[in-house]
Amino acid sequence: MAAEKKKHPPKKKKAPEKKHSKSKKKSSVNSNLPKICFGIAIFDLLHALYFTVQTMILLVKQFSVFAILALLGVIFWVIIVIMLLVGLSKRKPVFVRYWLIFSLAGFIADILFLLWGIATSITVDWDRLEEFSLVFLGIFIESTCIYIIHRYYQIMDETKKKRTLCCGGKKDKKDKKKSNKSPTKKKGKK
Repeated sequence: MAAEKKKHPPKKKKAPEKKHSKSKKKSSVNSNLPKICFGIAIFDLLHALYFTVQTMILLVKQFSVFAILALLGVIFWVIIVIMLLVGLSKRKPVFVRYWLIFSLAGFIADILFLLWGIATSITVDWDRLEEFSLVFLGIFIESTCIYIIHRYYQIMDETKKKRTLCCGGKKDKKDKKKSNKSPTKKKGKK
């Protein structure tokens, strides 16, 4: 009888392990996401500073209205990337949102210039084909960077939406039930 009363432990299911491994991978990606975003921001800043130097060289060689407009645009770009760095370091989603809007506008402009270049070429020029393939590669990299930073922006924005009481404490389930019941009691008494 004693042998019959012993219960064997239940068999472990393999399905939860798969979910656990997926959540483990997702959490490791999310934990490395800030580092990846900082890397993207630093490379974008270096890119913007490179174009700033190139624009200043153009301005010195040939002073024109287009060179001044290019310099103003590049300075604006540097300011936006600095705002991205501040937004990532201080966890301010507003600054990251400005960079996302600016980058999406640039992304759309790149695609429109690429389509215009393809549409205006009458014959196939192999040199221009190499340039177009580099532009395609640049658009792919740019879209990947925008996606990664947008994903981190969503995570930052979710943490900002969580509200606490004025004292810094969180509401208990009992408090929520009391607050939900009190209006119904008042309605019933009226």
